[in-house]
Amino acid sequence: MNSRRWKLGLVALSATIATVLPMSSAQAAYASNSGSYGTTFVDGAGALTDDFGDHFEELGNSLCYGCGESSNTDIVVLWQAILVAEHYLDFHEADGTFGPKTKAATIEWQQSRGLTADGMVGDATWSKADDRLVWVGSTVRYKSAGLFGFVELHRGDTTKSQDGGAYHFHKVMQGDGVHVYDSTGTRIFHRVKTISH
Repeated sequence: MNSRRWKLGLVALSATIATVLPMSSAQAAYASNSGSYGTTFVDGAGALTDDFGDHFEELGNSLCYGCGESSNTDIVVLWQAILVAEHYLDFHEADGTFGPKTKAATIEWQQSRGLTADGMVGDATWSKADDRLVWVGSTVRYKSAGLFGFVELHRGDTTKSQDGGAYHFHKVMQGDGVHVYDSTGTRIFHRVKTISH
């Protein structure tokens, strides 16, 4: 991939994440994510390997082309970041909308893991994805099956060892180790309207 295309991809992904992940003052600090649990954002406690799968029921349906919760939502950006790390999507294709390219990439991802390849991100797909979550210090990493790709996330307060609470993006890397995105503590919401907790 040439240098210009990488730069355009980085700009597009950063702009998408900035648009899709609006930040309020309550979300600005990692410490506020510690012990924060809700039905509108990705969170977890204890073992990592059930954190994504837990949210399938909260979504109310699968992520898919034409499904509810599949357009301009953080949870789609999270899924697309996984597909970027796995080289099924390019950086500029992570736009927060589950369109035909995301569906095709999802089918490839599912086939490579022996799942029913329907292009829908449901319970089985989320559960298989969270099997690849590991702790790296105080951060959570989705490790791609290939070389060097990963999505790095923070869960809870990063000053605490393996804390529980709300997730937020830290960075996405693909193959050659290019830094893609660095956030300031935004939670990964999957509903437009948030609830109090």
